[in-house]
Formats: sequence, structure tokens, C-alpha cells
Amino acid sequence: MKNECDIVGDLLFSYNDNILSNTSKKLVEEHLKECEKCKKILEEIRQENGEKNQIKEIDFLKSIKKNMNKRNIMILVVSIILIFLVFFNIQVYNNYNEIASTMEIYLKDDITDEQIENIKNRIIKKSDNIEMEYVSKEKALERLKNNIEEKGDLLNDYTNQNNPIPASIEIKTNTKIQTIVESIQDMPGIAHITTHINANPYTLYLQRFIR
Repeated sequence: MKNECDIVGDLLFSYNDNILSNTSKKLVEEHLKECEKCKKILEEIRQENGEKNQIKEIDFLKSIKKNMNKRNIMILVVSIILIFLVFFNIQVYNNYNEIASTMEIYLKDDITDEQIENIKNRIIKKSDNIEMEYVSKEKALERLKNNIEEKGDLLNDYTNQNNPIPASIEIKTNTKIQTIVESIQDMPGIAHITTHINANPYTLYLQRFIR
């Protein structure tokens, strides 16, 4: 039959964890008052548990630090992406506003000087802070030749006499482009009008890099 030290020894772990019944707890405490051996064993148990708890705390802190590092990296990455998207959308918006404030009025070949002046005057009446340039057929052809210069002699057969490029009036204004279009679209001498007000802003922005 087990002696009292063996019995108490079996109970020391539960005693240290404070899960004994009152009767068993009292038995252990009475025994520990008289037994240095069991008291030393209890101290060793408590020291070992303390070391284990310390290791657990260190592991827990390491885990928190690791998770925080991952979280900080994720926050940094997301922040960079958001900043890029904000900057990109600002660029797209500014580019769209700039292009959407422009229009090209292509003119018929048989338009008269008087009709051109009438169109200009109507535009001026409907516009604020307007920039307007008349581009003759000759100037339009010259521009096109310069733009595709690297493609060789594609347009060399065209001269001012057989020029297929229409004259135009180029507009840039703070006024709503649609207002100008509605005021001039039925005027004689106009072949067609090109605007960018319904264009996709992102497509317009990307076109800057593929021209």
C-alpha cells in the first residue's frame, strides 16, 4: 500500500493546478508542512510549469509579432495599390477633361468663306475661353504626312490638287461641347463633327501611349 509521500506525490500536479477537492487539498498541505522532500518536488513542478508558461508566452509573442508583420506588409501593399489607383484615376480624369473639351468640325469641299465665318461666329457666341483653329486641306495633308512619316511614301501620291483630307475647324473650350454641337450641326458646309464626350476615359488615356 502506498505511503503518504507516494499519495501526496500523485496529487502534487493536481494541487499545483488547483483542481483538488478541499479534502485532498487539505491532506497535501498538511503533509507539505512536515515533508521537505514533497515540498521540494512541488517547487520543481512549479519551476517547470513556470518555464513552460514562459516558453508559451514567448511563442505567443512571436506569433503575434509574426502576424503583425504580415498584417503590416499587407496594409503597406494595399496602401500602395490604393495610392496608385487614386493617382491613375486622377490622371485619367484630367486627360479625359482635356480631350473631352475639344472637338473637330470637318468641312465640305465646296464650303464658302462666308459659311466658314458664319460657323466661327456661331461657335464664338456659344463658347467661353475658346481656342479655335481653322485647318485647311493643305495643312491637314501636311500634318498627316508628318505623322506617318516613318511609314514611307504612303501619301506621296496625294497633292493639294487631289487632296482627300477635308478642311476642319479645331475647337478647345470650357463650354459644354454638346451645346456647341447642337447649335451648329445643321449649318451649311459642315460634313461631320467629331467629339470625345462619350468616349471611355480609360481608352482615351491609353491611346496617349499607343499613338
